[in-house]
Amino acid sequence: MRALSLVVAVALVLIPVAPFAVRPIRHLLGLPPPGERLVQVVAHPDDDLLFMSPDLFGGVIAGRPTMTVFLTAGEGTAGLDDGQDPHAYARQRQEGIRAAYAWLAGVPDRWRGRTVLVGRVPVRIERLVGRPRVRLVFVGLPDGGDPRADGGGHALSRLLSGATGCVRAFVSPGPCLSKADVIGMLAALLARFRPTELRTLDPSGTPAVHPDHPDHTASARFAKAAAAGLGVRVRSYRGYPITSLPPNLPAGAAWVKQAVFHVYRRHDYRARGGAKYRGWIARMYRTG
Repeated sequence: MRALSLVVAVALVLIPVAPFAVRPIRHLLGLPPPGERLVQVVAHPDDDLLFMSPDLFGGVIAGRPTMTVFLTAGEGTAGLDDGQDPHAYARQRQEGIRAAYAWLAGVPDRWRGRTVLVGRVPVRIERLVGRPRVRLVFVGLPDGGDPRADGGGHALSRLLSGATGCVRAFVSPGPCLSKADVIGMLAALLARFRPTELRTLDPSGTPAVHPDHPDHTASARFAKAAAAGLGVRVRSYRGYPITSLPPNLPAGAAWVKQAVFHVYRRHDYRARGGAKYRGWIARMYRTG
């Protein structure tokens, strides 16, 4: 862990020149071969950076077509346990993700976006101007920790299980969306993008030790349901439970992961650090 701390310290110093500093260790980031088209479906802005990285980074750096879908706004309890505006916080998390992807791609943080209806679901699709193959999709459903959602907390899990009929988005509320609406939206995005690999969080559920966030599990199950019959390769990643597993990233890969996350966290006042973040930075575990 001392070695990782040194790597982190160096990363924070080198952040302004990161794309150049990353080049010598590109081989540690799992650069996908030409022809790969990559989609990540996650619950919250930052799940991709913490749990799917450095695998995620290789596609962005190599210029492969990459799309990441964020199902919830990630507002959590902002505005309930502090004085923050939860809608402003959701926007800040989006700003952080955009900044992190642009930094990793080595281009200015400029995006072109539009809100479109995919089935009945309004989504915000953003393209990185300097690397238009990089796309982000913000769906804006309520975070599972937010009791202000239709029917209370755990909105994504309730929607998936059928315990609630429909849920309105937290960001720009529109129609009340059903489980079928969400699966249909994801299926349409996948059909349009034609990925060779779909990355999800762990769909297996919550273990007794270091349980995962219910939104992680729900997002993975939504994604797998949407991919059924499409013939896409699916790869899943463990979330919170990696805390109890041995660190497994080379120092160089951990350096990149910490540096990218630092770009994001400057926009997220609730991601100020702590042992859990250090643990996640040092690890990435695939489940399939």
